Amino acid sequence: MRQTLSVLIIIACSCFCLAQFDPAGGKSGSHAIHRDNISLSYWGDSVLIKRGSQRINASSSVVVVTGEPTDALGTADNRTVSIGDGGVAIFYFSRAIADISGPDFVVFENGFEWAGGYFLELAFVEVSSDGIRFVRFPSECAADSSTQIENLSYMECEWYHNLAGKHQAPYGTPFDLEELKDSIGIDVSAITHIRLVDVVGSINDSFARRDSKGQKINDPWPTDFESGGFDLDAIGVLQFPLGVTAKSVIKRFVTPNPSYSSTGFRLQMSCNSLTICTMSGETVYSDTSGSKHHNPGLQEGVYFVKLETDTGTFIQKICVIQ
Repeated sequence: MRQTLSVLIIIACSCFCLAQFDPAGGKSGSHAIHRDNISLSYWGDSVLIKRGSQRINASSSVVVVTGEPTDALGTADNRTVSIGDGGVAIFYFSRAIADISGPDFVVFENGFEWAGGYFLELAFVEVSSDGIRFVRFPSECAADSSTQIENLSYMECEWYHNLAGKHQAPYGTPFDLEELKDSIGIDVSAITHIRLVDVVGSINDSFARRDSKGQKINDPWPTDFESGGFDLDAIGVLQFPLGVTAKSVIKRFVTPNPSYSSTGFRLQMSCNSLTICTMSGETVYSDTSGSKHHNPGLQEGVYFVKLETDTGTFIQKICVIQ
């Protein structure tokens, strides 16, 4: 009896240790973002795909062929392009991504619930301000690396952190540029490129990919078919903080936009309070007078104007020039 109890404790502790990050999309405590979230404002302008092989250890270098690069552009719709073992996708954004309060962009893959767990395929995420120098988000894997996760085997979202694809469709994995603010070679207020690199998933030392702590990242392998590897759906950009809920409405109410710092702007609707914050979420002006004309003397730059009204919360992004 004592021996049985010890075994049960070991198993329970092992399961607890594995489940240490946020759970699947839709569950309490999950950081996943649904593809219909109102905060998703725009998507990548173009993408370059360098496909990897169907099976990295195969004698012939047969690459994956499923999907087209254009399937990864626009909103998340579960139309995907497969990038294969070790494949790479580089997105370009003509409107640079800035570090706002909370997550800044979301990567969507087509993972799904399966056999009481999830089928997930993962990718590293890197960002750049010039398309040349990239910095990778620090990732973590708590999955057991002693036994290979095979195709369509049991997985949990809680095993992974900062890896694209850790959430099942129609949810995406968010990334916060705040984590990279001290990195050399990038400007987190002006990210123009996002690079995804497929995590091969093999625990074989010859092919294993490791997280930022040196642990092997175990995900389904081999996926030896035409749609193998990470299946890229889309990347969406969060243009204002996630504090705005799906009940909120985005409305154009500030004129003119751009506004001059010397003359300010007018509101086209009444409000109970007005708040202006920077792209990083810092409040720089607030007013509860109900006035429709405001001249807060802002420095040149881009801001969020937030109105609280009797009918809801409204947010608009404005540009201020000298």
